[in-house]
Amino acid sequence: LQRIIIRHDNSGPGPGWFLDKVVIESGKGEKWYFPCGRWLADNEDDKQISREIQAVKEDLSTYTPLVTYTIEVMTGDRSGAGTDANVTVQLFGENKTSDFHHLDNDQNNFERNK
Repeated sequence: LQRIIIRHDNSGPGPGWFLDKVVIESGKGEKWYFPCGRWLADNEDDKQISREIQAVKEDLSTYTPLVTYTIEVMTGDRSGAGTDANVTVQLFGENKTSDFHHLDNDQNNFERNK
């Protein structure tokens, strides 16, 4: 095996799919790895629902694993320092930029000295 084409028909609700890899094993125990690490979705990544993938001999990591972050924000202890506005944060890394994440909740986190 040298390559595969894998795709879907974009049917059903939420048809987008993040494909990590395809592994094919022969009856003789030979394995071929087809690393993808991409979305097959018309609303994600490059909007493709079909991928042509070349075979590699060893299993590879195909994408950066998800990382959970804890964000702590402290409002100053000054008159008028708090806000009732919608507070968001966007994270920038070496390879990626996150979406904006809404930080506020029903606990009034952004009042003075909190």
